[in-house]
Amino acid sequence: MCKVLIFACISVAMLMTTAYGATLPPKEQDILPTLISDLELLEKSKNKIHLELYTPSETQECIHQTLQCYQKEIITLRKEIEDEPEIENKVRTALQHIENNLDTLMEQTPIGGECKICEATTKKNFPDFHQKLTDFLRSMHK
Repeated sequence: MCKVLIFACISVAMLMTTAYGATLPPKEQDILPTLISDLELLEKSKNKIHLELYTPSETQECIHQTLQCYQKEIITLRKEIEDEPEIENKVRTALQHIENNLDTLMEQTPIGGECKICEATTKKNFPDFHQKLTDFLRSMHK
């Protein structure tokens, strides 16, 4: 009987972790302010960037897939603005940091159950994408 109760408690804990996101280790928690800071560097250039990017809306249940989608779109953005002279080098550097730090966060989050693929989400212009990503990262930084 005790084994069944212990198994049930472990199962509930795993389901809660999947549903509400795993607590990130301290090192990864430290990445969140860095990511948010890098996104603030993009703030000045957001009106110079005229792209529509897939912007996930499923955040709590699908943290891993949401991070993965944002990372894919950051890679797309970085490639699209690579040769644009009006975009400053510090923006390109910030995008590279964001890409790498999103990858680190993805390694620490569980893969959710039934989540939309990135391409099934709505495309939004860069200022909206930027705001959604910033809000998402702030919600992870508890």
